[in-house]
Amino acid sequence: MKPFLRFPSMRVIKLGKFLLAGLPAFVLAVPFNWLLVTHWGWPKGPAYAVVLLVQVTINFFLCRWFVFEKTGDKSILAEFGAFVAGIAFFRLADWGVYYLLVNGVGLYYLAVQLANVVLFSVLKFLYTERVMQAGGEVSGEQ
Repeated sequence: MKPFLRFPSMRVIKLGKFLLAGLPAFVLAVPFNWLLVTHWGWPKGPAYAVVLLVQVTINFFLCRWFVFEKTGDKSILAEFGAFVAGIAFFRLADWGVYYLLVNGVGLYYLAVQLANVVLFSVLKFLYTERVMQAGGEVSGEQ
């Protein structure tokens, strides 16, 4: 995998679009997490897991149509399956870091949520780029 700082300019533009595409789901995620925890009394861990699931679904469609400007050339279900499978790994890591820092260390849950966005964004972009370029057929080779 190429180092992040060696991205060609079009890749940097796509990264910017990727970050922008994540904003709608993120803007909904923080109040949704707050609503689940504060008003509905959900435990923080399961609430955040539901928030992540909603974010992944919204982000897939925004990445497909806005960032990578894909149309019906490949199976949307194959791409969605590959996207969810890979992003699930990052989201599980995201959730694990969140759970450890909130429940183990005692950090404020919304601050950890915000920090995790920064921590995982570039890794998720690199994976999503591979999925969209491969049309849902992602292998271990590059």
